[in-house]
Amino acid sequence: MYVTFNQKGFILPLTLIFCFLFSLFLLSEIEIYKIEQRLYIEEEELEKLKSLLQTGIQDINDIAHSDTLKDKLFGMLEYPIGSVQYSIEPMANNLILIQGTCTTNKQRKQLFNATVNIETNEIMRWVDG
Repeated sequence: MYVTFNQKGFILPLTLIFCFLFSLFLLSEIEIYKIEQRLYIEEEELEKLKSLLQTGIQDINDIAHSDTLKDKLFGMLEYPIGSVQYSIEPMANNLILIQGTCTTNKQRKQLFNATVNIETNEIMRWVDG
């Protein structure tokens, strides 16, 4: 006695399910790759902004030391990765107030306020805005 099973056409649905699952896996991996790529680009911009901020505050400090400040001084520094707009305002007891905006070439911005002692070249107060 032979038992015959009706197995006609069982490979096609199995193949379609496998193709669907494989396509779903592939699309999810591509989406994860795109998200990671955007994350790394954003991290690179933040590092450029930090570098611009450090370079800018050093150059602004040099400008403050070279000039005798009696009135408020405004200016803009240009770098290959962006620009820094600043204002230097003299305060009492050899202190100056530096206010500025760092802007990268891709328009990422960071504001900062710094109170600097000119004699000791020490930053007394720093505020990121």
